[in-house]
This record gives sequence, structure tokens and C-alpha cells, in this order.
Amino acid sequence: MFTIKKSVFINRNIEAVYNCGTDPNRWYKWYVGLHEPKNLIVMREIGAKINFIYTFLKMDFLISCEIVENSEKGDCYVWKGKIKGAINSHQTWTYVPEEEGTKVIVDIEYEIPENVFEMVDDISTIEEIQDDSMKQTLNNLKNLCESK
Repeated sequence: MFTIKKSVFINRNIEAVYNCGTDPNRWYKWYVGLHEPKNLIVMREIGAKINFIYTFLKMDFLISCEIVENSEKGDCYVWKGKIKGAINSHQTWTYVPEEEGTKVIVDIEYEIPENVFEMVDDISTIEEIQDDSMKQTLNNLKNLCESK
């Protein structure tokens, strides 16, 4: 199991960032490698499942995301999802008010399919690619939220 922990400051209020970040119909606009959802219904409730294609190393993987938490905790918001399919992961996204904006913190635990290991010489290459992808994902979310 691999892990990623990253954060970004977004110069927008927490409600705007949280609403953008938890809308499955918009994820493909900022999450690197993610395609438009297959079932285009806005679902944010616990237990909702959304199907996607996720591209990694030029390979497309069918995945399903189940929302396992989407709640307000004090002055913060927490969203948790369980991804299953060709790639499995648990993601926690925390939205924290900070100064005049929002700090977004992401914690991910993920597994990589065996056939991906055949494409790279070193596991650290996969970790670097995933790390860079998450940095870009957070920057994309920041740019999308700040452009409104």
C-alpha cells in the first residue's frame, strides 16, 4: 500500500471550495487522469457510487468511487471515498478555513495493479508519478476555485 499526503491553500471561502471539491460531476475538470463520470447524477450522499475511467501511464482503468463520509466537523468539512476496481484506494479530503481562504488536505492510501509494475523499472517511479499527479490535481482545484 502506498500513501500520499498533500495540501494546498485556496484563496476562496470554505463553502465554495468544499462545494467544488465534493461535486463528482466536476472532478474530471481538476483531478489528473480522471474522465467524466459514467453515471452523471450529482450524488454527494454517503453510499453513493460513481463510476469513472482513470488514466494512469497511458492505460485506462475502470474504477468506482463510493462516498463513505461527507460531513461538517466544527468549522471544517471532511469527505471520504473508497475507490474500487482496477485501482483501489481510500481518500480523505479535509477542508479547513484558514485566514481569508481554505486549506485543502488530502490523505490517500492506494494500491497499484500488478500490470503497472511491469511498465516501470522501479516502484519509486510510480510513487513519483503519483506524487506529481496529486500536486497537479491540487493546483488544478486551486485554479478552478480561484477563477470563479
